[in-house]
Amino acid sequence: MQDYLIYELLKDELRIQDKALRKLIWLFNKIFYSECDFKQNILLIGKRGSGKTTMLKKVAELMKIPMGEVYNMFGMDGYNGDLFVNGIYQMMNDSSDGRGILLLHDFQNNFIYDTSDGFNSMIASGIMQIGDGAFYNTSNITIVGEIDTNNVTDLFPKDRDYLADFENYRFMSPTLNLLHDYISDDNKIYVDENNNKVASLGLEKYVADRIRNSFLSTCTQNAFGEKIYMDDMNMEVILSALKSPLSDLNLYRDDLSKDYLLSDAFVKEIAYQIMESGEGLHYVRKAALDTIFRDFKYNNKILKKDSLFSVNKK
Repeated sequence: MQDYLIYELLKDELRIQDKALRKLIWLFNKIFYSECDFKQNILLIGKRGSGKTTMLKKVAELMKIPMGEVYNMFGMDGYNGDLFVNGIYQMMNDSSDGRGILLLHDFQNNFIYDTSDGFNSMIASGIMQIGDGAFYNTSNITIVGEIDTNNVTDLFPKDRDYLADFENYRFMSPTLNLLHDYISDDNKIYVDENNNKVASLGLEKYVADRIRNSFLSTCTQNAFGEKIYMDDMNMEVILSALKSPLSDLNLYRDDLSKDYLLSDAFVKEIAYQIMESGEGLHYVRKAALDTIFRDFKYNNKILKKDSLFSVNKK
């Protein structure tokens, strides 16, 4: 299928990220369907919920490119080679020639945990070490590293404390430990009224700059020759995305009256919550449920007769 046909099919479904969509389709066509050797790894960079994963999956599906995914690969002990291999096996299930896409989620942790130079050097070489004396040839696989750039607090892993030693401001991450030497006490982390550890603006700027400089570095450039930046999601973009055929709001078609589901008030309320959440389109379902249960208290006609929400509310 030609590039422009794929773009035309997807642009109305996605309703977002026009420039990124065009570039991704063009790249995949060159990598997988051109006669010239155009192997390139890709960094997909943007705020959480800006449509990175959805766009990638839809393009791969339409272009019939096998794809695997890896979550939580990078941590304080380095990278997990077993997870990498599992992602490759997932991709290989649909691959007839060993070629395909491997998506590495949360790729910002590669930089936070200071594993980027070594890992990216292996990716650039096409030979990745996955254990003692064990290597894997990645030369036929297109690696896509997905980087969330919401803010520095969101870049910290959520399954542990931000600090190993809170009293002395020592982090588990080697990269973040540099903060101890480079910024003042006023620019570290403080505890808010809800007992959450929060990064100050000085901390956010410093770490954001380090991550940005890392994925613009020569080492990363050698491993990831292409970078696709997602546009920021303003209110207009979010409203358009909510009306897309791929929107999670379509999950409630069997439960909500059509007039309510398509009403400006309903859609705009969800868009406002998404803007405030910082989670982007990942927050659609939570915002929708909060809005539905709130509005049901005042008008039970927003639900269809056989809605499961009606059962839950009895």
